[in-house]
Amino acid sequence: MSMFNIDPSSLSLSLTLGLFLSLSACQTLPKQPHLPQSQQLSVRVNTLYRQDNSKTLQPDSTKIGDKSAGHKADAQQPALIDRPNTNLVAAITEQNDIHPDLSGYHPIVTGANAFASRSILTGMATQNIDVQYYIWHDDQAGQLMLKDLWQAAERGVIVRLLLDDFNNNAQLDQHLLRFASHPNIAVRLVNPLMHRKFSTLNFVTGLPRINRRMHNKSMTFDKQITIIGGRNIGNEYLSNDQNSQFADLDVLLIGKVVADIDNSFISYWSAPISFDIETLVSLNKGATGDFLTSLDKLDDDEKNNTRSSLAVYKAAIEDSSIDTDLVNKRVPFRWADIQFLSDDVGKLTKSVPKETNLVHQLRTLLGSPSKKLTIISSYFVPTKDGVNTLVQLADAGIEIKILTNSFDATDVTAVHSGYSQWRPKMLRAGIKIYELKSTASEEKRENKLWKARSQSSTSLHAKTFAIDDHQVFVGSYNVDPRSANINTEMGVIINDDELARQLHEALSDDLLNQAYEVKLTDNGKLQWHTLEKGEKVIYDSEPRVDTVDHIWLTIMSWLPIDWLL
Repeated sequence: MSMFNIDPSSLSLSLTLGLFLSLSACQTLPKQPHLPQSQQLSVRVNTLYRQDNSKTLQPDSTKIGDKSAGHKADAQQPALIDRPNTNLVAAITEQNDIHPDLSGYHPIVTGANAFASRSILTGMATQNIDVQYYIWHDDQAGQLMLKDLWQAAERGVIVRLLLDDFNNNAQLDQHLLRFASHPNIAVRLVNPLMHRKFSTLNFVTGLPRINRRMHNKSMTFDKQITIIGGRNIGNEYLSNDQNSQFADLDVLLIGKVVADIDNSFISYWSAPISFDIETLVSLNKGATGDFLTSLDKLDDDEKNNTRSSLAVYKAAIEDSSIDTDLVNKRVPFRWADIQFLSDDVGKLTKSVPKETNLVHQLRTLLGSPSKKLTIISSYFVPTKDGVNTLVQLADAGIEIKILTNSFDATDVTAVHSGYSQWRPKMLRAGIKIYELKSTASEEKRENKLWKARSQSSTSLHAKTFAIDDHQVFVGSYNVDPRSANINTEMGVIINDDELARQLHEALSDDLLNQAYEVKLTDNGKLQWHTLEKGEKVIYDSEPRVDTVDHIWLTIMSWLPIDWLL
């Protein structure tokens, strides 16, 4: 064959690879991740807290610089609900002084309360708000929260928003860029993708770097009160999505532990892997920089002449009394010894020892259970070694109960394949397994730590577990290899007998309206026991898994991909 006779398919492949390589060569991350404007904003935050903290502090909103032009006209934009502005610092300091060595916690169970708490506390803040999330959707919830934060900045509150970049998109980039134009706001993206408009290219040019993500979730107000847990920001996480809902758990925290959470945020915010949005994105040609008028999801219902789902968020705020309850010390905080755990930000660059990982901290602080272990994990991938450990504990007489998603409820099929293969071995050891149904309804039971709206598909998203009669973990950490070894995570260990009791008791026959209990028959077959319309029902095959699903689950269980799940 002549050297000039080129196979067309080879030519196409060569051109494609050449294009990818040229794009990769042209796209690099900025050398300077932090711009002077955002660095100055952090200096202003530090200055605030060097003052006398016993006084009511207000940020110096006069130091706004050149970026102030063009946004003052939006200062009078109405909030979703007008509520009195109260002093958050004064509302909490007295309670902290009574319990100087402890921390107070209050569970946030429903999505409505999760949204209302964040929105109202944003309205109460007077100094600064630090926000850190894995996912921030460009939907109604995401835009409403950005609007709340913008209006706080208009009052002089300093806002720092730190997001993982994996679930971002070009439209949200534009919103965040406009949002960061406010002189009291800075936005940074962690471990950013280089290709902003053609995101698929990042999987060709950016692996394995982009496989490591910041999964942390926290929102801290005036360095006095914080919300952490499993929820991201989006309609499905805050109980306002018509197709899917996530059953989840957050905790509202005050007291000693807040300082540790704040320090963790600062370490991620100041890390060289966190980039100011302005270093990565430019405003689209011909687009205006007006932030509030760009929030297109806040009037969709009116345009489509449909029942306003914004009313769900409005009702959540109207029904919440967290602001007056905080001021009047009526929030039923339980005070306990609470320990904060977090992965070092260096885990994202593989620059810190594995011994610093959160999973190692958990093993050190919790040790092995002596009586009970209850796990609630949306993505439960125990791996061979993990299953062997659970079986050994069960053989030693430890009562173990697990709640995770059923196949129909999970939003990641591959994760189900990494879990389902281990069910028989765990059941033979006497471990109880419950799987949440996608049809789980909201039933107000005192011992439930999660609920979801009934008109849409439900998926478990909580990440919590209880050990013996005293220790409970709540946070972003899933019981899977990705959380242990790849992503960064955070959470708290709450040392409280009452919370541990509630969590252990939540996994019982009372759960069967919302979940299946998986059992093993005498001949080694799996069965799914549940209640439907008050009647006991037993399925001899996995519910809502057809032949094609079963084939794919089997194939994926053969693949060596557990480490990615």
